[in-house]
Amino acid sequence: MENQQTIAGQGRKRPQLNVPVSLLYLDPENPRISRFDKELEQVELLQLLYEEFDVEELALSMSENGYFDEEPLVVVPKNLPSDFDLTQDIETQQKKLQELVDNNVLEFTVVEGNRRTATLKLLLNSEDRQRLKISSSFPKPINSIVEDDLRIVPVIMYFEREEISAYLGIRHITGLLKWEAYAKAQFISMRIEAGLKDGKSFSDSVKVVEQSMASRTDTVRKQYISYLIADKVINELGFDAKVIRNKFSLITLLIGSQPIRDFIGLPPIKMIDISKDIIPSNRIKNLTDLFNWTFGNGKDKFPILTDSRLISSRLAPILASSEATQYLLENDNIQDAYELSDGEMDFILKRLRNARKSMQKALTIAFKYKGDEEVKKLVNECIEYTNQLKKSIED
Repeated sequence: MENQQTIAGQGRKRPQLNVPVSLLYLDPENPRISRFDKELEQVELLQLLYEEFDVEELALSMSENGYFDEEPLVVVPKNLPSDFDLTQDIETQQKKLQELVDNNVLEFTVVEGNRRTATLKLLLNSEDRQRLKISSSFPKPINSIVEDDLRIVPVIMYFEREEISAYLGIRHITGLLKWEAYAKAQFISMRIEAGLKDGKSFSDSVKVVEQSMASRTDTVRKQYISYLIADKVINELGFDAKVIRNKFSLITLLIGSQPIRDFIGLPPIKMIDISKDIIPSNRIKNLTDLFNWTFGNGKDKFPILTDSRLISSRLAPILASSEATQYLLENDNIQDAYELSDGEMDFILKRLRNARKSMQKALTIAFKYKGDEEVKKLVNECIEYTNQLKKSIED
């Protein structure tokens, strides 16, 4: 007989309850909300969700149609009585939990469905809308029937947050409703760090996440390392958190290139020791330069990698060449630095050939501008530069 083991989806159902929105709390650990904002109060979380996750569009639908019961929220209890009997059958549990809800005793944290919860709260609470200075044009329930429907919503309750992790991983990382890159990485980070806290090794923690999300180990590792780097540049180097979050996928592209990893002192992903600083102290300046080139600093540095394709096609070859790297550090000119990446001889030959080609093209129409002072001035300057070049290469 095969050994039985507990799996994430084991069991026919969880307690399903009807819960007033007033008993639902937004989740500060939601991976779509930055960990750097984790200490926000409920009203601040509500504001963040309103400003960054387009709840107004969802509000328009809910204000007219009510809440679709086919999409229950997924919650964990905030204050489950310590004497609640977890050995009861599911029907008995569900009945007793609903009684606690009906008596306004039991409150919940919404683990899945925070955007919908925020929308519900804003639709139902004019004080929250005023507090957040939300326009009077924000949708409102079209009648009392819709409003009553919105006040109580279906939820599926898990007793422990960890029980939901596998479901969230499949739903939002490998499934149809995928989170943006930063949220995925934050979820992976939380899961790995939970494993480390439980005494698992880094490799074992990664493997657990990999299995629960049906993802490859190298992908999980790379996302986690990218997240650690993002955390470092935001909290230690002062880069704008919102910019880094919005373009987080660029970090994964950066560390996928060996010349770029070498530039910041990052070992191959499989060899990184997370018990130490993953970026050596003598490469912090390089890390700062790399993020200035990629993201800008919002002050005096603007990104020069204006297209993600430039990371592999331009930046990686540049950083593989010491001459090109030095030129980029001194001039912030990625195209000129790239032309130096094959060596100075190729650089000068390319430039001279381009100049010759331009002069040949200009010669075909120069007769039309005979006597033009501006054209004469530029021709004389070209002659002067040519004479200087000739002198510099003569024996």
